[in-house]
Amino acid sequence: MKIIGLTGGSGAGKSIVSSYFRDLGAGIVNADEIYYELCETNKEMLLKLQKEFGKAIIKNEMLNRKELANIVFCDEFKLNKLNEITFPYIEDKSKKSFYNMKDKEIIIYDAPTLFQTGANNFCDLCVAVISKKEKRIERIIERDNITTEQAKMRINAQPDDEFYFKRCTHIIKNNSSKEDIKNKVMILWKKLLE
Repeated sequence: MKIIGLTGGSGAGKSIVSSYFRDLGAGIVNADEIYYELCETNKEMLLKLQKEFGKAIIKNEMLNRKELANIVFCDEFKLNKLNEITFPYIEDKSKKSFYNMKDKEIIIYDAPTLFQTGANNFCDLCVAVISKKEKRIERIIERDNITTEQAKMRINAQPDDEFYFKRCTHIIKNNSSKEDIKNKVMILWKKLLE
């Protein structure tokens, strides 16, 4: 079993790359999905977040993710603090998911903050999805229904492409068609199976 860390900035296209890997037979563990689930079920983590970021982030005993995003996505220090609090919980649940997929030859660990949280340390190798800033802005606006300014702030609070070039074994550039990205994933899949 190989664990492949899949990372990249917001709007780069990790989700589509991840879905193509799933189609090819990879097990997928999505750190964001685990985080969302923990936000609904893990009271201990929520209390720590509330203590750090204030009462406004909790609404009807649930995490108001949009409110938290507004706080952390324009401040690198606060984003790091969020990762520091949530990552031990995400890592624990992720490792349980890996164990449950131990029959899979390849598991893709889809994690936007793979390096910032140290999750790359339990991956066999890391792959980044990168994309032009304009494309990323378009995708974020469409996906999250936010303004251009908010999308830019989100991107500016995240690492640039150079960060991924220095740390990843493979880079997938997602600037053209779905067919192109599908072909790139297929080529990489064959390499990963070698």
